[in-house]
Amino acid sequence: MNKFAALFLATVFIGLALNSSFSWAYGSGGGSAASCAEAKFYDESPARNSVLVSVSEIGIVASDNTEISTLEFNVNGNPMKPEVSQRRSGEWDLKVKLAEPITQAGKVRITLAAKSKEGCSAFFPYFLVIR
Repeated sequence: MNKFAALFLATVFIGLALNSSFSWAYGSGGGSAASCAEAKFYDESPARNSVLVSVSEIGIVASDNTEISTLEFNVNGNPMKPEVSQRRSGEWDLKVKLAEPITQAGKVRITLAAKSKEGCSAFFPYFLVIR
């Protein structure tokens, strides 16, 4: 291979690499996969980062596209089984009543995970502060 051909191929390769990197960085990578709607969690009660003396009940709303059978609800790493009721809108009210209130000072970590009806995984962590 002569120098001209090697230089030409190197230029083409670098140009393609830069062009595809630019496309991926700005979301036009040309992938054929359809976007997937994740389950959403909102309206935390008590609200995210609340400072409390104790907590005995935790509530949250899950979006209507949540596949409720896949729901995982944890408080400080301990799995909880929430009371679940569906609103007319299709959203889900989730409520956990703790066996004993948490009164020890520190952070309480609440995590929720579920799949949407489309099959997308969602993870939602938040904290409460006990003082």
